[in-house]
Formats: sequence, C-alpha cells, structure tokens
Amino acid sequence: MDLIVLTIKVSDLLPGMFVSSLDRPWLETPYPIQGFMIRSGKERDALMEYCEFVYVDILKSRANAIPKQVLIDNEQATLPSEAAQIYQLTQRERITYEKTTSREDELDTADTYYRQVGSTYKTLLQDAENDKRLNLPVLKKAISPMVKSIVRNPDAFIWLTHLKSMDQYSYHHAMSCAVWAVAFGRHLGLPEDQLNSLATGCFLFDIGKTKLPKALLRSDKRLTTKQFETIKQHVLYGVELVKQTRGVKQDVFDMIRTHHERHNGSGYPSGLIGDQIPLFGRIAGIVDAYDAITSQRPYCEPMPAYEAIEALYQWRGVDFQTELVEQFIQVVGIYPVGSLVELSDATVGVVISQNPHYRLRPKVMVLLDKKKQLLEEFYEVDLRDSLEQDDANRLTIAKGLPPGAYNLDSSHYYF
Repeated sequence: MDLIVLTIKVSDLLPGMFVSSLDRPWLETPYPIQGFMIRSGKERDALMEYCEFVYVDILKSRANAIPKQVLIDNEQATLPSEAAQIYQLTQRERITYEKTTSREDELDTADTYYRQVGSTYKTLLQDAENDKRLNLPVLKKAISPMVKSIVRNPDAFIWLTHLKSMDQYSYHHAMSCAVWAVAFGRHLGLPEDQLNSLATGCFLFDIGKTKLPKALLRSDKRLTTKQFETIKQHVLYGVELVKQTRGVKQDVFDMIRTHHERHNGSGYPSGLIGDQIPLFGRIAGIVDAYDAITSQRPYCEPMPAYEAIEALYQWRGVDFQTELVEQFIQVVGIYPVGSLVELSDATVGVVISQNPHYRLRPKVMVLLDKKKQLLEEFYEVDLRDSLEQDDANRLTIAKGLPPGAYNLDSSHYYF
C-alpha cells in the first residue's frame, strides 16, 4: 500500500499534523529525516524559514488534526513509487532500534566477532578460488552475532573497521560494506533477518572476483577500457557461483546481481533503471561506492569521509536514489565515526560516536593539543554539550581532515 500524503502550505499546518517529506532535501534543514509532528504554531513558523510547502502523512497525524475541508481542498497524492517504498520502511513498518550498550562496553565483544567473521570470509574466498562449494551456513553463523552487535550499537563495529586492516583490500572492503549495510538497514528499521541478508550479500557480492586474474586485481594503475570490461565480469561469475550454493535467499542474490546497477541506467551488467533495481541492490550500490572511495586502493588514495559524503550527495538522483542517499548520510553523519577533525579551539581529534539528531555535533576523542602535539592522555568531548554555551565558548568542528593528517594513524588511538 502506498504512503498517502497531502500537500499543504507550511502556513496552513496545524498542531498534530505529521510532516513526512519537505519541498527540499532534508539535509538542507535541521529536521530529522524520519519526519516529525507539528506541536505548536511556533514550530510551524520555524519551518516556514526553510519550506514553502510540505507533505503531511494522514495516518501518522492525530485524528482531529486534519480538518475535513483540508481533505476536500487538497488532491490526494502518493509519493513516487521509490520514495513510497523507503518511507514505508522508515515509518509504517519500521522497527525502532535503540542503542542498548555504549560503544566502550560493546568494543571487546565486537572485536571478537570481527575476528571470527573475517577468518570465516577468508576461508570462503579460498574455497571459491579452489572451486569448492561455498560453505554458506558457516558464513551465516559468523554473521549473526556481528549483526546483533551492530543492532545493540553500530558505533563499535564502525569504529573497528577504521582501526583495523585485513591482509587485502577485498577482505576489508567486504567487512566494511557489511557493517555499513547493517547499520543502514538498522536505521531503516528492517527486521533482523533482513539485516543478516544485507551482511551476507555484502560478503558475497564480490565473490566472483576470485575468478579474475590476480595481477589485474592488484594493479596499481588505472584500468584500461578492456581491463574494466574484464573486471565487470565478476558480477556474472558471482551469480554463477551463488547459483551453485544452497540456501541463498532471493534478497542476497539480488544484491550480488545488481550492486553495480545505477539509478540512471548507467550501471552494469543489465543497465537497470530506478525501481527496476531491487531495494537491497540499491543499498549495496551505495555502501559499495562509499567504502570504495574512502578506502586505500592500489591505484587511488582514499577520499576524506566528509568529501565522500559530498560526493554521494552530488550523485543522488543520478547514480543512486535520492531518498536512499539522504537516509544513508543520516546514518554515516557528516563526519563519520573514525573521521579526523580539527575543532574550533585548534585541537585535533577522531570522531568516535554520532549524535543522530545533531549531525554536526558528534562525540570526539581529542588526540592533539592546540600546537598539534600528541597528548599524553586523550580525552572525549561531546560537541552536543556545548550547545548551551554562548557562541564565543561553543566548541564545534572547524574542518574535516584527510586520513593520516598530522601523521596520525589508528595505532595512536586504538584501545
């Protein structure tokens, strides 16, 4: 069933109306992307600074908040099919997950599961290279506790993907994509069995690369057109490998088959467009692209996370569905966990946790003093706490820094 909404001028909003969408991207406003209830005329007036009209969800609004005349005067509208699909996941059928542990308390447990699933994945790749049947039950068994950890608090696993590196890019890329996909699905409110499917799909969507020449995969030069055509074959190889594996769910198969398809039809192997791409394939495409551009690759330096977010935002509606990109940025944050940042007092730190409703005010572990010298003892600051201070004393992020800035690496702040 489509999400039913009314198009209403902001000046006509009444308390009790639930705003489900805006006339501009969410990220251009301070409002939560999940939507919000208008509770007073003051809140309506504040919204007028950003929007001329909005979409109001009838079913999520209070019963007495929608006058009959408004229903008569407004034409009933449904969001486009793609947007409706996302909003159904995030509002109607959404499971609301809460962080039930702190990042610190979850780290040791997450570290154990990180090692277990990494070891299992390496064995899976070796089996694929040696033409052995993929042991999917073992992979699923390793993935399940990882997913439960991310459900409790995604910050711990996201933190670990920044601090650790596996033997090859392919290992680390699969792990990072799985973590981001599960965190993304958690944000969308997907049930846990689908979160497991997202993780499984990420560990399998590049499995076809085991059938490509190793020299090509390890090349430190940009690929020629002919080489790229060879690389693209990994999707079809992966599809054939998985077809021979029992117990693969359709949503996992969809991720493998469509993770390189693009919203405007420019992807491969089938040139699918828009909602021809299954939802899990669209999710896989976003996390795959984000992790690739922020990772060290043989032929390319990593892009700073804040620049990668800007790139994704520019690609919305072109390579990836706009609504999904905005949802993913909400998960990652403008300054993702693991990002190096310089604060307004000239100190330097690493982002360790997000504040969901204050995207520009995460928790930061301060590593360098104002003179850019490594501190003997690191300390944490929650930038949300300084909101109550006057402008002169308010601590904010002055700018994002590239990976390795001031010769910092993960060994400086791993604990």
